Amino acid sequence: MPDRKTGEGVSGLLASLFNSIFSRQELTSIKDDFIIECENLVKIYKVADLEVFALQGLELKVKKGEMVGIIGSSGSGKSTLLNILGGLDTPTGGRVFVNGWNINKMSYRDKILYKRDTIGFVWQNPSRNLVPYLTALENVQLPMILKGRGLDRKWARELLEAVGLTDWMHHKPMQMSGGQQQRVAIAVALANRPAILLADEPTGALDSKTGAEIFQVFKRVSREYGTTVIVVTHDRSLAGAVDRAVEIRDGKISTETVRNIELDYDNAEFLTDNVEDTHSKYVVVDSAGRLQIPEDYLKELGIKDKAVLELEGNKVVIKSP
Repeated sequence: MPDRKTGEGVSGLLASLFNSIFSRQELTSIKDDFIIECENLVKIYKVADLEVFALQGLELKVKKGEMVGIIGSSGSGKSTLLNILGGLDTPTGGRVFVNGWNINKMSYRDKILYKRDTIGFVWQNPSRNLVPYLTALENVQLPMILKGRGLDRKWARELLEAVGLTDWMHHKPMQMSGGQQQRVAIAVALANRPAILLADEPTGALDSKTGAEIFQVFKRVSREYGTTVIVVTHDRSLAGAVDRAVEIRDGKISTETVRNIELDYDNAEFLTDNVEDTHSKYVVVDSAGRLQIPEDYLKELGIKDKAVLELEGNKVVIKSP
């Protein structure tokens, strides 16, 4: 007679394998209009015998329709965060909810549906976004074909008009400038009406004027279609171009810069404005009461591994020991 325990073990293994590939996650409702919620997010990469902490207890909430910049130097963890939000990577610890999806519990099928329907990607290199032998219009229609629900030519044309390429619909990428190619890439990313648009250094290969124009396009689609836009960049000067700039340092959110007045996105000079005149800057305190003091403050005060905290009225004073 067959070993029942072995049979159960094999059956359990097959069921687990089947669920990890084909199961469909039941989406949860969005709380308080937060379309993205990261709770104590941790990501560890193993390199040989070493463990590298890319994210260390990061916490972030983004509201629907918000335009947010994730800013940080190389190695700060911003690209890791983008990959997790895009379903390209999984967290080691913590929880991530995006538009009702639990990123931690996605099956292989879930990830395909999530990346196809919920997320739109715009990469730094235009050649990664576009098929070179297709026209701009055909590039926008391609994601619709892959989704398998037929073409919506009216929507494709509307998107290209929205990004300012009415007269370039039938041109191929090689006939366009870098800025025009990125405009097409934005239209492609919006083809399947995603709730969230993720952009990885979208202006990194462009001059400042063209970069400002690309941010104008991001704001236009965010305003007109209610799309949440997340832009990852190392350029701190772009903090003035978004509703909220979140700076990552050593795998955690260190500061936030929040817009306090309406920006004139019709004026391409908005990127050169003084951020202090348009945004308020805050140090972020996480759920455990931790905060990161800006590096220039630490140097000026001579603070290294310890500091003295004093409560004076309604203020907390930080001093060198």
